[in-house]
Amino acid sequence: MGAERRPLRRHQMRLPQRPSQDTVPIHPAARPRQVRINDNPVPRMPLPSPKPSLALRLLTGMLIALFFLAIGQSAALLPTLGARNTLVDFDAFYMVGQMVLEGRAAQAYDSAVMAEAQRALVGHDGFMPWTYPPQFDLLVAALPAMPRGIAFAVFTAVTLALYVLVLARLARGHLLAVLVAMAPPIYVTATIGQNAFLIGALMGAFCLASLSGRTWAGLPLGLLVIKPHLGAGLGIHALAQGRWRVFVGAVAVAGLLSGVSTWALGIAVWPAFLAGVEQAGVALAADFYQFFRMTSLYAALHTLGVAPNVALALQMLVALAACGAIVVAVRRGAAIHRTLALACFASVLVSPYLYDYDMAILGVGLALILEDLHARTSWPERLFLLALLWVAGGWGTVHALASAGLPWEERAANARATLSYGAFAYLLVLALLARILRRPARR
Repeated sequence: MGAERRPLRRHQMRLPQRPSQDTVPIHPAARPRQVRINDNPVPRMPLPSPKPSLALRLLTGMLIALFFLAIGQSAALLPTLGARNTLVDFDAFYMVGQMVLEGRAAQAYDSAVMAEAQRALVGHDGFMPWTYPPQFDLLVAALPAMPRGIAFAVFTAVTLALYVLVLARLARGHLLAVLVAMAPPIYVTATIGQNAFLIGALMGAFCLASLSGRTWAGLPLGLLVIKPHLGAGLGIHALAQGRWRVFVGAVAVAGLLSGVSTWALGIAVWPAFLAGVEQAGVALAADFYQFFRMTSLYAALHTLGVAPNVALALQMLVALAACGAIVVAVRRGAAIHRTLALACFASVLVSPYLYDYDMAILGVGLALILEDLHARTSWPERLFLLALLWVAGGWGTVHALASAGLPWEERAANARATLSYGAFAYLLVLALLARILRRPARR
């Protein structure tokens, strides 16, 4: 006979543990080895991977096609610099690319030089100063290899494709919802050729790599040196997680780009860049920019008549609070998809210089928490959030279209007298998201 089996006592019995009602599902792309904060595992539950219906896939494809159509239409309307006496943001990229190839990269940061060059093309003031770091100069140097219209189409279409691909990976079956929510800033970026798609794609790539615990997350983080204030939240996220290899990799990539830009453009480009940033700061305080199109707290306060130094101080306090919120959320062991979304949303709060097209990067954060929002909101709440997001990313476009037929001087006067409604809408979005995500999931 075998040995007698002794019954397990009550305290020795191992029962299967059911997840608590408050357990937060994590993004399905997250690997077990990554979902640990300071060696403490984050509660995880597998999320379903909804497969959209054929109708939804067709609608998604149609919406994406409309965005690409807008790119093609804008490229055809402005085939050359100064066509129709109009300059858009991409034209500044193209002009600086020409100056780089001519060996005059440092002059691009001289506001007087840029103002005169742009005035010669369109016949009026209201120029676009150049404040991008020299690393971005290397990218725009490739644009003049093509005619302006073709360069616009290639740059904007390629970066839009990357942006959509990243969003599709993050949002999975909910890509259409994200694209609809981000439609206004996507349309703005598609028609003026800004770099928001590129920045959003890099931020999304960092989030995808972080969800799966990949060290190569440092590559897109380092590439964000071309617009560093929008990568600040992600860098703090990496530090708060103690992912030193990622952070060191990002610093190495940024350092390499800095070295290459110094070698290619000359050491003189750096003092010129710093002088250009200083000039932009003066212009920001002097009511030079179109604040009605900005979505920063500084812009909101400035349009209310708050003194520039007070508005800037409050902007800095909010930026510090946003960065601190990332650290607190990570240290408390919140689900990684939520902390990454928070890092994306917080990055928008860092700089006082933030335009409506930059709001396209919110699509990355929204894609990460869309499952959580769907589980905690009703249809009226979702429609209200959608309306606020459209105001945050589209108010500037509505105002610009309404003023399109007015003389230049009258348009400029109206712009200075208009409140930054987009900034107020974004702050309200953040407050609502914070409240919604505290709720338990709806049954």
